[in-house]
Amino acid sequence: MAYMLSAKGRRGQLTRAAEALKCQRSYLSRVISENLQLTPDHAFQLANFWKLPQDHSEYFRTLVEFERAGNPDFRRHLKDSLSKMKAKHESVQERTSRTGLSVDALKLNYFSSWISSAVHFLTSVPEYQSVKALSLRLGIKPEYVLKHLQSLQTQGFVEEKNDLWIYKAGEFHAPKDSPLVILHHQNWRNRAIQDAQDPENGNVHFTIVQTLSREDFERLKELMLQFISECTEIAGPSKPEEGIAMTCDLFRV
Repeated sequence: MAYMLSAKGRRGQLTRAAEALKCQRSYLSRVISENLQLTPDHAFQLANFWKLPQDHSEYFRTLVEFERAGNPDFRRHLKDSLSKMKAKHESVQERTSRTGLSVDALKLNYFSSWISSAVHFLTSVPEYQSVKALSLRLGIKPEYVLKHLQSLQTQGFVEEKNDLWIYKAGEFHAPKDSPLVILHHQNWRNRAIQDAQDPENGNVHFTIVQTLSREDFERLKELMLQFISECTEIAGPSKPEEGIAMTCDLFRV
């Protein structure tokens, strides 16, 4: 809340928020700097003033209710509700609206290497729908490409038409509790390391280690989750012309 109302670069927000809530500016200043809580009515109005999405608004209002609550049982109930809302909000599967598949449905060999998913999604690009084109693009033997295509066909992810292999389905997300998701992360991060060895390929690789406040860590995490959502919205309707891989990492050291 303090960031939204008084952070650097947000000059005038405190005054405008006070006008929207029809309250004194000094009241909001005390809420930021002292142990003074918003009323439920003001929390609702402030969420509307910020134009928060419904889930963000619900979380903010529940957080205010938690801070105001005096009954221990009620506080535990609200804390549990906040934890569930936060977990749902931070779920990439929820934010990208992708189907989560069970271990059986994922077919273990799909995640055995980066090649299966690379071959799978490149078949959505017309110029990479032949075994030869995929072999040249990925730098692997044609017979190995064919092996992966046949496996993908068995799973219903691609189909063969007139010696061309065409993308059919497979917009799914491996849940973070799946034993295969770690393998998927590892495969593509290893592939990213290989790509980073060519400094002239025009790709982007970035790694940084630094310190910051716990509050700012949460802000960075939210920015990354929002970025993932926006990437999905852009890529969904985008014309298939290029195959890419994007890996995002943000974690406490």
